[in-house]
Amino acid sequence: MPISPNKLSLYPGGSITSPEWLELRRQVEARAGDCCENCGVENHALGGRTASGEFVKALPLGDNGLRILWPRQGDEAWCRNSGEPVILKITRITCTVIHLDGQLVDHSMGNLRFWCQHCSAHHEAQLQKVATLEQAGQLKLFEGVL
Repeated sequence: MPISPNKLSLYPGGSITSPEWLELRRQVEARAGDCCENCGVENHALGGRTASGEFVKALPLGDNGLRILWPRQGDEAWCRNSGEPVILKITRITCTVIHLDGQLVDHSMGNLRFWCQHCSAHHEAQLQKVATLEQAGQLKLFEGVL
């Protein structure tokens, strides 16, 4: 998700392009091995996600096993594994550094993760659910569930 201009100043060095933030980002990315630290998908991989959220990497036509036809970004593709073909939306994975706590204050390595957009979106949605329940005074009702 894009960072609003008023939040950019919260990053080390006051920007996501500052040398301080870029060095932190480099360290987190190196720790992750250029893969999502949550689901393991490779950064910049081309492929699609199944209904369950599993990432299926696009392979060249003619490879044995799993094939995705027409692996161009934005296209829908037929995915053949075993059984019936499945249609997947082809995307390029983009991993980025996120703050686990959803705040832009704690820039420690323990609070920073290198995650793909799929995992980031799910995590952000979870944080939003918790915040909404907390605001409504109902968080205790869902202890152990969230």
